[in-house]
Amino acid sequence: MAAIGVHLGATCACAAVYKDGRADVVANDAGDRVTPAVVAFSESEEVVGLAAKQSRIRNISNTVVKVKQILGRSAGDPQAKKYIAESKCSIIEKNGKLQYEIDNKLINPEDVAKLIFSKMKETAQSALGSDVNDVVVTVPFDFGENQKNALGEAAAAAGFNVMRLIHEPSAALLAYGIGQDSPTGKSNVLVYKLGGTSLSITVIEVNSGIYRVLATNTDDSIGGVCFTEALAQHLASEFQRAMMKLMNSADIAKHSLSTLGSANCFVDSLYDGLDFDCNVSR
Repeated sequence: MAAIGVHLGATCACAAVYKDGRADVVANDAGDRVTPAVVAFSESEEVVGLAAKQSRIRNISNTVVKVKQILGRSAGDPQAKKYIAESKCSIIEKNGKLQYEIDNKLINPEDVAKLIFSKMKETAQSALGSDVNDVVVTVPFDFGENQKNALGEAAAAAGFNVMRLIHEPSAALLAYGIGQDSPTGKSNVLVYKLGGTSLSITVIEVNSGIYRVLATNTDDSIGGVCFTEALAQHLASEFQRAMMKLMNSADIAKHSLSTLGSANCFVDSLYDGLDFDCNVSR
């Protein structure tokens, strides 16, 4: 059985196989090609993926998100400090290592990543109908040795034989076969990656099938979550407008109920063209 490729991002993870001459990202049990990189813990089980993400509101302090941002980092790392400040899970430092404190238990970030890799292994095996052992794992270009080691160890703990860690920009070129079909050509390629928490741009020289990074830059201030937040703010403003209409109607009904036994609350086009009509009594 050929090796599969696994990408563990800050917000999502996916697994790909080489099929019919191209890389094909396989779907999970929900039919999605990407799985939320979210792990929820309870007294009896660990839940990974969409179910964990959907239950986060009810179990926020025991649900780990964006574990990739803390893998292999020390407490003094600026990225780790930012992550700890934003995390809804309690994170402590013990014996020089950062750990999640969940239900009075200490959990290493590598153990969380292991559960996500295990989910990817299950997804690939279900799609292929056979066991999967060998894996190639993508890593950001700016990952240090500690982060690479932590990611590789998590994959190995999930039962994978990690054949190689490759940089994400190179993985993108390989996925599209760039430089592989005409190995004698030479060109420069721009790789653009908009992830869940960052935007990265990399210029790669492709020469005789060999990749060489010429320049790269990452902006951690923009990512998919920024679009989610912007959309949520827009929806909140729409909700606030609807609430103001309801407040005005409620105020009118209140005054009517001072002299009448009942009153009608009517709001023309409360939201999205829908009218609101309700009778209230004392």
